[in-house]
Amino acid sequence: MMLLVLAGVFLGTILLVVGVFVGLNRRRLEESDVLRERLFGDMKGEAQAASIAIFKDAQRASSLSFLNKLLEGRNFTSVMQAELDRAGSTQTVGTFVLTVAVSAALAGFLGSRLLTPLFGAVLAALGALIPFLLIKRKQAARYKKFEEQLPEGIDMLVNAMKAGYSLQAAMKFIGDELPAPLGPEFSRFYDEQRLGVDVRAALLHLQERVDTLDLKMFVTALLIQRETGGNLAEIMTNLSSLMRERAAIRGQIDVLTAEPRMSAIVLTALPVVIFAIINVLNPEYVLPLYTTPAGRMLLVYAVISSVIGYIVLKRIGTIEV
Repeated sequence: MMLLVLAGVFLGTILLVVGVFVGLNRRRLEESDVLRERLFGDMKGEAQAASIAIFKDAQRASSLSFLNKLLEGRNFTSVMQAELDRAGSTQTVGTFVLTVAVSAALAGFLGSRLLTPLFGAVLAALGALIPFLLIKRKQAARYKKFEEQLPEGIDMLVNAMKAGYSLQAAMKFIGDELPAPLGPEFSRFYDEQRLGVDVRAALLHLQERVDTLDLKMFVTALLIQRETGGNLAEIMTNLSSLMRERAAIRGQIDVLTAEPRMSAIVLTALPVVIFAIINVLNPEYVLPLYTTPAGRMLLVYAVISSVIGYIVLKRIGTIEV
């Protein structure tokens, strides 16, 4: 009961700090919302975020001045901002850093209260890792959806160009017609080149934001065609067919590797489930794991080895095509 009270106080303090910050900066935040509404009133969600990100002010690491000064100009900030862009996240680097800090602090606090400070340190490290894993998971889901949309987008690009559209106008047309993530990314390409960015540079920026093999083939084909010439419609049609064939092969591979991927989940969860059952049926049997230094070290080792084993098994069952 005391642990729940302490956790509640901890979370309540964080919410209070956030509430005070929002209250003190309410006017400035309202002015920013009005400006964004005037510039991007017809856009929603990821499409709005993609367009806003073009402007310099969007590169602020945090709305908190002290945190922005701490993160601004650092290599970590640029790398992390690129990772957030690839995940389609609208949060700033400063917000992400605060999320990591809160997650680590909460996990470390609970671990130290439940067992020992050493176990709390291990849980704090795992807690800090969770936001990064969530970003990577969001990236993978976004990439998968983007690859599913890309063949259809290329078909629309070919049809638009056959109807007389230029490449830029066709990309704008696709950006308006298709949902996220492909639509906003193509719209951002159009906005960048309209604001003076070279088409080649805008295409490379698109490739950096969506780091998939299919998009690399698409960008490479466009760049080569712009340098050497050729029938772009025919090139894009063949590329679309190739992407659909690769998607079919990936589906077959997913079926064949379903067993090892499921084994990774089962083998990782099995020790946790067995430990929980024994802890309920015979608590005295596992009591030395909590009360002795050697037992605590074994618990830390079990957590670390389970995480490593899960990662290794997942890598074995993952085949890149």
